[in-house]
Amino acid sequence: MKKSILSVAAFFARILPTSVKKALYGNKPLAGLIRGTLNKAAPSGLDVVNIAAGRLEGMPMLLDMQTEKDFWLGTYEPEMQSALAELIIPGMTVYDVGANIGYITLMLAMLTGSQGKVHAFEALPDNVERLRRNVELNGFNDRVAIYSGAVAAGEGAVRFLVHASGGMGKAAGSAGREERYPREITVPCTSLDAFAFVLGNPPPQAVKMDIEGGEVLALPGMKRILSEAHPLMLLELHGPESEKMAWETLTAAGYTLHAMQDGYPIIESPEKLGWKAYVIAKAASRQTQPTK
Repeated sequence: MKKSILSVAAFFARILPTSVKKALYGNKPLAGLIRGTLNKAAPSGLDVVNIAAGRLEGMPMLLDMQTEKDFWLGTYEPEMQSALAELIIPGMTVYDVGANIGYITLMLAMLTGSQGKVHAFEALPDNVERLRRNVELNGFNDRVAIYSGAVAAGEGAVRFLVHASGGMGKAAGSAGREERYPREITVPCTSLDAFAFVLGNPPPQAVKMDIEGGEVLALPGMKRILSEAHPLMLLELHGPESEKMAWETLTAAGYTLHAMQDGYPIIESPEKLGWKAYVIAKAASRQTQPTK
């Protein structure tokens, strides 16, 4: 019976369009019912499962099916997934800042292909361990390099606040919501400029950044990359402080900001952004504007 429930969920995840799935999850009573039913059917603890639907369908990942069903069903960050699928091309060097356990990292490795390179940055040690495993499970060791540490304004070490869930956190000094972080750890950190120009890694052609308000630390630490390499930026921003920093840093470097939605409309001012915003930023020096 439990396997049947999971099979039905996987089937509908494959056939339903993204808009319908988003509407289902937006209906809180219905979403709660679906989640509760799946929790009763899903195994407990970590297990290697094949992704049921979405752009990584069929690929293995080490997941906790009780808490990470959005990875398994392919419904994680649909706006980001759609933008990456359209804008990332084979052969690119991409920085995945805030790689978590590797769902987007795997997608980037698939999109950039055997001639590309993904540099995945993740601060939480437990996430890094699972990130490495998920990269290995898919045979992407040669495509993905992992930096175990935080991305900030400079090199050294930083206090990292660990969320009660254990799978999330942010560097001390980050913006975003005030939440309870029951413990903290110290982790290595680097700026992206130092990673590229001091440590000698290739500058990125694209950067995906989702670090729970840590954008206020990371963006000032990549000004040389922005001015010299002009990478495509794909950001998840958290709160007005992060949005203000992104707006000031990116527009000063000659970037235009676009909403991560159909048509990629230009964002005219930071006040147009909500508390949580998905943004694409493109340097004026790149002639082709992001369009669908």
